[in-house]
Amino acid sequence: MRITDDDLRGLKERFAGAPPPAILRFAHETFGARAALLSSMQVAGTVMCHMADRAGLVFDLLFVDTGVLHTQTLATRDELARTHPNLRVITLSPSRSFARQTADEGILYLTREGQERCCDLRKTAPLLEARGRYDALVGALRRDEGGARAAVPLFGLDPAMNALRIHPLASFTQAELDAYVAAHPDVIVNPLHAMGFPTIGCFPCTTPVRPDEPERAGRWRHLAGVDYCGINPVDRAAGPAVVELDDSYAEGLRG
Repeated sequence: MRITDDDLRGLKERFAGAPPPAILRFAHETFGARAALLSSMQVAGTVMCHMADRAGLVFDLLFVDTGVLHTQTLATRDELARTHPNLRVITLSPSRSFARQTADEGILYLTREGQERCCDLRKTAPLLEARGRYDALVGALRRDEGGARAAVPLFGLDPAMNALRIHPLASFTQAELDAYVAAHPDVIVNPLHAMGFPTIGCFPCTTPVRPDEPERAGRWRHLAGVDYCGINPVDRAAGPAVVELDDSYAEGLRG
């Protein structure tokens, strides 16, 4: 079954205004074990994981360990795995250690072109290794983040993974995120958020952010004009997207 963005129009209308747990349940009921959650262990992702787990929805949870993450991020992953019994945390890793990559290619992240290659090698490539295992990838991007993500759709396409991208928290505001965490003290929150890191990536390319700066000012601060790593299709400029899914999803996606 060939799916284009136009084919998702009815699905977007059907779930416009729906709470995130309803969208998570749809993903689970439609795709079953062929759907996976994505999280880099930032607060929106751990909130999404909490919603899924506490609703009793069983998912694989894909986490990319670039080999240069903060220890707090790895500890957040481990604590989430321990406390969320319905989620099976799967860690994806690059084919080379960071030391081996640096020995082979130098310190890539010091230039914009090198940063793109480094992010591709250490983030995108490990995720692409899972291509074919899942037909839907459920992430925690929000329009409230601004920039390219101001247009995050509830449902989109990922041709590189040949999968549907689902964003249950697309319409969630920062205030709603904060309120959810306050109301659910068992949400696992990466301690780096309390240390001045509103968004979190690899430690060589992530710094704290002042209150008067944009949320993503601490990402690739040393490189002008770099905002995203490129692992999410919505962050990349792209033409019309098409994916091929099994015909068994036709009723669920177009009904």
